[in-house]
Amino acid sequence: MASSSNDLGVNEHHEEIIRHYVRFSRDQKTVGLRSFRAAADDFKNQRLSDEAMMTVNEVNDFLDEFIDILEKEFEQELTHQYRVNALLIKQLFQQAEQWFLKLNPNFDQLENRRLIDLIRDYEQQHLNTAKAKGNKQMNTLMDPINDTKSTILLKTEIQKLQQLNEQLKQRLSKYEQDDELLNQQLTETARLFNNKEESFSQKLESNEKRLKEIQQALLLTENELEKKFNQTNTYINMKRIIEQKNQQIRQLRQQLTGNHNEQEEEEED
Repeated sequence: MASSSNDLGVNEHHEEIIRHYVRFSRDQKTVGLRSFRAAADDFKNQRLSDEAMMTVNEVNDFLDEFIDILEKEFEQELTHQYRVNALLIKQLFQQAEQWFLKLNPNFDQLENRRLIDLIRDYEQQHLNTAKAKGNKQMNTLMDPINDTKSTILLKTEIQKLQQLNEQLKQRLSKYEQDDELLNQQLTETARLFNNKEESFSQKLESNEKRLKEIQQALLLTENELEKKFNQTNTYINMKRIIEQKNQQIRQLRQQLTGNHNEQEEEEED
């Protein structure tokens, strides 16, 4: 973008718009000052009397009321000014949106003293000189964007890119939905697997517990059967016979041992 020699960093068309806005703001300032002066004159005509002397309380009341009037006038002028500025910004945004642009003003620069002084110097150098020479002011309406052949082609290309971008957004949205559905299916599959695994573990634990109970029941049954068998006549008779046989065996061993000892004694003699 070509810039002029005024160091504003804008092209000639935008420079002319800035000059017009500064003129407009200066006119608004003049109107505001006239309003302040008129309010002050009306107040003096209504409140001041021909008396030469006023008491201290009367002076204080006079000043308080005068300050209130000026404060209201000042508030009205400031309110009107920021609403005018908001309307101007709205027009700029509307023109930018025709080209599918999004403007991002740097509000921090609005309090940059160096930039403010730059506008002041520009105003003193160009606008005061132009006013002295009686330059003609430009139209108050902002120029519309000229739809030349090049701009029409550019707009068409931008619209195509926007359509393509919208299609890509739709495809991305579909992929995201498919991905979400797949994640839900995987989550459900994992949940079913975990449930089956948990059910299998519970069944296995239940079977092991049941097996232990059966083994304990069998052991108790065997003990009961053994106890009952021990109490039968057959078992008692068999036990008595076995004890008798054992007794006979012990006696035979004792006899054999005694005979063996006697033979050894005879051999020694």
